[in-house]
Amino acid sequence: MSILLIFMAGMLFLAGILFIYSRIGREPRRKNLLCWGLYLIWYGITWTGISFVYINASVGHIKATSTAIFLFGGISVVLAIVLARLLGLISTNRKGSISVSA
Repeated sequence: MSILLIFMAGMLFLAGILFIYSRIGREPRRKNLLCWGLYLIWYGITWTGISFVYINASVGHIKATSTAIFLFGGISVVLAIVLARLLGLISTNRKGSISVSA
């Protein structure tokens, strides 16, 4: 199982690098550095949390496992939303309300 997790971590890291590299072609340098730094921090926190949960679950520490899921999972989700917003995957522009006429 640990070899599969290591393989998945490497593949997802490479996929993330290729995805960000293709999305940030002509952006300002400051935004480029912010996106790359945020991606590295998000990736590190996510896989630290996954390994922490994996190790504690295999030993049988139930409280440590559930705490790690909420702590690392929550931080990872917040950072992923911020990164998606910076990359333009989530926009705040609303193009009007949708109306349904009968």
